[in-house]
This record gives sequence, C-alpha cells and structure tokens, in this order.
Amino acid sequence: MLIRPDKRTLTYHGISELQIRLFFWCSSLLLAGFNAYSTRFFINDDAIAYIEIGEAIKHFHWHDVANFTFSPMYGLLIAIFQSILQLNPFNEILWIKLLNCLIFFATLGSLETLLRFLKREYQVNSEAGQNPIPWPLIQAALYSIFLVTTLVSVRVRLINPDMLVYCLILLCFSTIMWIRENDEPFFKYSILGVLIGFGYLAKAYLFLFSPVLLAMAAFSIRSFKKSIPKIALALLSMILIMGPLLVTLSMKKGSFTYGEGGRHVYSILIGGQGSPVNPGKIIDARNRIYVYEYGNFCTRPSSFDVCYWTIGVEPKYNSAAHAKMFLRNLAETVSQSRWLLAIMVWAIFQIYCGSFRIGALKPIGVPILFGVPAFFGIALFALISTEPRYVAPFLFSGSVGLIFGMSRGGNRIVFNKWGIGDLGMLLLILFLMGNVINSSIDQAIRGLESKKGKPSYHENYQDQVSISDFLSKMGIKHGDHVAILGHSAIQWARMTGVRITGEIEDPDKFFSIDSGERFNCLTLLKNVGIRAVIAHGKKWTRFVDEGWILIPGTDSYFLKLL
Repeated sequence: MLIRPDKRTLTYHGISELQIRLFFWCSSLLLAGFNAYSTRFFINDDAIAYIEIGEAIKHFHWHDVANFTFSPMYGLLIAIFQSILQLNPFNEILWIKLLNCLIFFATLGSLETLLRFLKREYQVNSEAGQNPIPWPLIQAALYSIFLVTTLVSVRVRLINPDMLVYCLILLCFSTIMWIRENDEPFFKYSILGVLIGFGYLAKAYLFLFSPVLLAMAAFSIRSFKKSIPKIALALLSMILIMGPLLVTLSMKKGSFTYGEGGRHVYSILIGGQGSPVNPGKIIDARNRIYVYEYGNFCTRPSSFDVCYWTIGVEPKYNSAAHAKMFLRNLAETVSQSRWLLAIMVWAIFQIYCGSFRIGALKPIGVPILFGVPAFFGIALFALISTEPRYVAPFLFSGSVGLIFGMSRGGNRIVFNKWGIGDLGMLLLILFLMGNVINSSIDQAIRGLESKKGKPSYHENYQDQVSISDFLSKMGIKHGDHVAILGHSAIQWARMTGVRITGEIEDPDKFFSIDSGERFNCLTLLKNVGIRAVIAHGKKWTRFVDEGWILIPGTDSYFLKLL
C-alpha cells in the first residue's frame, strides 16, 4: 500500500494539531527536566551494574561486558556520557539523570515519527468513508498516554535501559508502518533488523519478542510469499547485530544462551533443580555468610551479574504454580498502573458510543499491527515477572490499536451528535495528564523531603557520602574488601573504591545469635581478607559495646572494623 504524505493541518474546534504538538512537546520537556532534577539524588539497585558494564566496555573487559543479567547498550551510552563530562563516582548518579532526559527526548522524537505515519493512515481511513475520531483528539490522547507510560511507569530517575527500549520499540513500529506503505525497497527491512538487534543489546527480552515484530512486518504487505526474502534480510541484519553478544554469552556459559534472566527468576520464584556452576564461597553455611569474587573491578560481585551465580540451576516446571504466577503478574500490571483502568473504562464507553473494527487482515490493519504485539509483549513478561516499566511500550501500542479500531459510526450516532464521545476522550486526556503532574510532584517531594518517616533521596545520598568519608578516615582504602549485612544502598563503596565481596545474607539471624558466635563469624571474614563490615539499621545500636561504630553523618549505618 503506497500512501502519499498529506501535509494538511487538521483542526478540532479551532485547535490545530500544530498547537497540540507544541503544547505536549513543551509539557514533556518541562516535566522530564523537572523530574530528573528533583530526583537527581535517587539511585536504584541496578544503577552501579550498568555504570560498571560501561566501564568494562571502555577497558575492553569483554568477559564482564557479556553479562547474563544486564545488557550492554545502556552501559555504553553511560560510558560515552561519563567520558564527555568527566564524571566521577561522587557526581555520576546526579548527571546520568541528564542522559536519561536525552534518551527521553529521543523517545519523544520516535513518537513524533510514528505519529506522522499514523496520521497518514488516519487520512486514508477518512477518505475511504470511515468516520474515525478526529485526528487532533487522537493525537492528544496518544501524547498523554505516552507521557503517563514514560514519566509515570518508566521514569527518568531510574538508571536502567527501559526508556531506551521504549524508544527502539517505537522506531520498530514506525519502520513497520513505513514498510506497510511501500514494501518495495529492501533496505527498510535491514533497518528493522538493525533496530531489533539494538533492542536486544539494550534488553535481552527483545530476543524473545523479535519474532512478533518480524511477523508484523511480514503480514503488513499483501503478499506473504513475497515478504519471505525481505524478512530473511531483516533476520540477517538482526543476527549480525546480536551475534557478537550471543556468541560471547554462549561461550561463557558453555551452551547457547541469549541471557539468563528468565531462567533465574523462574528458578527463584517457582522452583529449580541442580547445583550452581559458580557458587559463592561458603564461609559459614549456618549463618549464610558468603564471599563472592567476579572480575577485578566491579563494586559488588554478587549483584553485578546476579544470574551468573545461579547458572546450573534449571527451572523445575510446575504448571499450576506458573499459571498462578502469570495471573498474579497480570493483576499487578493493572494494580500498579491504576490509570490503565481509566483507559479501559474509556475504551468501553467509546465503543458503546460508536463502533469498533479490527480492520483488514491482508495486509493487517493498524488495530492488529499494534494490538498483537501489545498482547504478546505483556504476556511474555507476565509469564515470569512484570513491572509497569517493562510493559510500558506495549501498553502504549495496545492503546494505539484500540484508538485506531474505533469510529463514530454505529447505532448510537446521537452520542456523537451531542459530542458525548468526544467529551469522554477529552476527560481521559485530562485524567492522564493529571496523573503525570501528580506523579511529578510526588517524586519531587520524595526527592528532597522526608515523607512518612522515610528519608528523602537527598538524605540517602548524603548518607552515602558520609560513609565513604568515614571509611577513608578509618584507613579503608581503594581496592580493600569489605562485607555488608543484608541489602542496602552501596554507592558509598563505589565512592570509596572498595569491593563488597563479603555478604552476610540473613541480618536478622546474625542479629539474634550470641556475641561469641558473631565474633567467630567476623573472624572468618577477616581471615579471607575482609577489612570491615557495614550494617544498616538502628537496631545495631545494641552492639556498640562489641565495637560497632555509628557512622557520623548518618543515623542508621554502622561500621565494624576487622
């Protein structure tokens, strides 16, 4: 299908699409910048791993780049960004939020590209005698759904590749729409393959999802038979991009793998069998004390590549437990994205006011083109583990499919005559924008002020600096090995340059044993080169007489020198 671009500006009650675009672009840039600045002190659990993967790329440590848990593309962008701005461990967390903003702006640009293809599709549908929802309303709705899925679900404060994945998926959809308009040039299929390949380098999940995108491209043209060599070209382009990482990971494991995240999560949440090939060194099995060694530079080996430590443990399949987990994940997707309920209610009301059709099957219409990937994208995550940020691009694509399947025809023309259908869409847009603004304010408050007894992101960051300064004053130097009790932020270790190789994985048990047994445990850690132990929690005040020191500048971090 060949569609000629139509540059006509469409309006709705005197409001043009250009005015809508300007409003949403300005709103997007302001909100993203505000979110990034107000939460600049926030650090998530995976952040240091991505930063250090970038450093591994910079130093050509390919063994560490081939990470079974985290993909390398986002780490590469961080490494480039760090080099340009000459960042250090004390300011990198703050400035990487600017990189996240830049990725968000690129994602907004990819949305704009997709909207241009969707507008041309809209005009074709209008000229074919359909009665679609006015384009400016569709445009405003898609902008607002985009903002709620990116700024509320994905969030610019998180140092992870999910926004980058969102950007690449939108570009894949744009390329498929481009192919759908005119499938003759072969180079379009190469572009699609390259984009999917980069998607895999950003997140291993895209390896599993790639057949869905290739299938959508194949069914987007009239002759499936003629699409076979073109899809083969896309597949070849994809493999050329994915290949080096696939080969390196497979060689490192000793068998084929595209990543081990799914296997690891299934084994942990449902059940596994077998023994790990790379277990940590057990110092005290009874009190769950381990030492982990991995590479020569990562701050915390146990979290740098979580899946590395469970290779050899294979899933023990349990269909009943898996089905229960799948349904629970689907329910959590909705419960953690309450705005999704508003879209569902709106869609039911809009269909009641007009009608819904899935469009042509050959080549497939836009509702199928965007709806099918949304279904598979969400379902594949729900099979193992899901969070709003994982499925955000699929919630958006599903919304595109819904909106483009709707029309103002049907048996209830009176609703459209009165404008009730349009009013419903306007209310949805206002509701979604309200969610975006409310989330931005809430994140800003959490970033700079304590809330309900929880320290602010700024206070947490100051704690990390205080710990680093105190460790240096106590003679702990760059390259020393330390241990931690349980789970806590570890930016202080990167700031100091120490390595967290010791892990006391059950702090409650360690807390409850007698002082003699605690002394023996700490002696075991000292004997393997651990210089100090860091504990987090006010309850450790009880053991000040055993040599635990409250770290100045904090109210809940304690140090025990060995």
